[in-house]
Amino acid sequence: MKTNIGFPVVALIALQLVFPGLRAGESKQPAPTNSASVKTEKEMDYRLKWNVDTLVGDYEKHGRHNPKWDQSAKAALLRFAELRTFSGAPKGDQARTNLEPALRLALTNGCDDPLVLYLSARFVTPAEKHSWKEHGEQYRVVAEGLSHGEYAPIRKFYGALRAAEALHPGGSATPQEVHHWRREASRFLTEAVKDKAMPPIEVYEACEQLLQAVSKNDVQLEQFYKALEPIIFTNWPSESSLYLLKGTFYKDYAWQARGGAYAGEVTRSGWTLFGERLGEAEKALEKAWELNPRDERIARHMMTVELGQGKGRPRMEMWFKRATDLNPNYYDAFYAKLYYLEPKWYGTPEDMLEFGHECVDSKKWGGRVPLILRDAHEALVKYLPAEEKVGYWKRPEVWKDINAAFEKFFILNPKENGWRHNYALYAYKAEQWNVLNRQIPLLGDISYEFFGGKDEFDRMVRVAKEHAGSK
Repeated sequence: MKTNIGFPVVALIALQLVFPGLRAGESKQPAPTNSASVKTEKEMDYRLKWNVDTLVGDYEKHGRHNPKWDQSAKAALLRFAELRTFSGAPKGDQARTNLEPALRLALTNGCDDPLVLYLSARFVTPAEKHSWKEHGEQYRVVAEGLSHGEYAPIRKFYGALRAAEALHPGGSATPQEVHHWRREASRFLTEAVKDKAMPPIEVYEACEQLLQAVSKNDVQLEQFYKALEPIIFTNWPSESSLYLLKGTFYKDYAWQARGGAYAGEVTRSGWTLFGERLGEAEKALEKAWELNPRDERIARHMMTVELGQGKGRPRMEMWFKRATDLNPNYYDAFYAKLYYLEPKWYGTPEDMLEFGHECVDSKKWGGRVPLILRDAHEALVKYLPAEEKVGYWKRPEVWKDINAAFEKFFILNPKENGWRHNYALYAYKAEQWNVLNRQIPLLGDISYEFFGGKDEFDRMVRVAKEHAGSK
C-alpha cells in the first residue's frame, strides 16, 4: 500500500461520510436488495410468529395486566412485531402508522408494563420535547424493569442496548453506567442465541447492533463477539449472514490490530495480527458468498479486506462489480471503491475524480451514487494545508463538480429535499450566491444546527441576498 505520496497529507482520513453530524440532509439508504433481510414468504411468516410469541405472547404470560390497557397494549406489541418483521415494506409502514395510536392509548390508560414502556421510549418520546438526559433515564428505567422481569432474553437485550446507547450521547469518556448496560446487553444476547428457534435474521441483526455499539471499544468488541461465536455457529452452521457477521468482525478486528498509524509506524506484532485476522475475515466472507452470492454486503466488505491485503486493483474491481450488479444504488460499495482510490492507498486524485464523474454520468447507477463526486472532493481537500482549504471550494472546476453531483442527485431523487442543506452550504462556501438563493426556499424544515445555529444561518441568508445577481 502507498504511504509516501506527493499530495500533502494533514491527517489519516477515516472512512466516513461528509458532515457526519447532519441527518436532515442524509436520506436513508435502501435495504440491500438481495441481502439476508430479503427472505421467502415462509421465512417471513416464521419471523412474524416468533416476534409475536416473544412480544404479545410474553406480555400475556408475564406482563403487568389491567383491563383498562390490556387490549391497546397487545395491539401496540402486535404492530411492533409486524414492524420488526416487515420493516422497509408496505406492511411495515402500515404497522408503524398503527403502532403509535395504540401505544398512546395504553399509556393514557396508565400502562406501566416495561415492554410497553420500551416502545414508548422508542416511538413516543422522540416526537416530544425531552432532553437527552431525560430520554436516557427513561431507557434506564425500562432496562431495569425488563432485566428483573420474565420477558424473553432478546427483549431484555434490546432494553439494555438502547439504555447503553441513550446514556452515552457522545464524547470521549464513556460513563460506567454505559459499560454496565453494554455488559448486560452482551449477557442477555448470549442467552438469547442459545435458542435455536430464533430466526437467523434476528440473530444477525441483534449481534450486529451489539458489535456496532462497542465498535470503538477494543476490549468489549473482542469479548462480546467471542462469547457469541461458538453458540451461533453451533446452532446455525450454514447461515450466510452469520459468516458475514464473522467476516465483518475479523475485518474490523484486523484494522484494530494495525491501528491508524502510517505503514512505517505499525509494529511487527501489529502487522502479524493484521494479516492473520484479515485472513480469517477473508475465509468467513468467502464462505458467506458461497452460501449466498446474492448479498451485496458480503462483496462490499471483501473490498475492505482487499484494501488491507493489497492483492491488486482487479480484485477490488471484481468485488465492486459483484456488489453493484446486485444493487446499482449501493452507496457503501461506491464509497469503499473511492476510499481504495485515495492517494494514500492505491490511487491518485485523478483516479478519484474520474470515478466520481463516472458516478454522475452513469445511466445505471442511482440513489446517492452521484454524490460520490462530492465525496471525492471532500476527501481530497483534507490532503491540503489548512490555509488552502477555504479557497478550495471557490475553485471553478471544484464548484462545477459539486454542482453536477447535486443536480444529478436531485434529478434521480426529487423528493430528497433534506440534501438541499448540503447543496446550500457548498454554494455558500463557493460563493455561488444565485444557487444559494434558489436553494434557501427549498430547504423545508431547516436544521439550524447544521449551519452552525440560527444566527449563522440568518447571516448566510443575508449575505446571499446582498450578493444576488453577482454570480
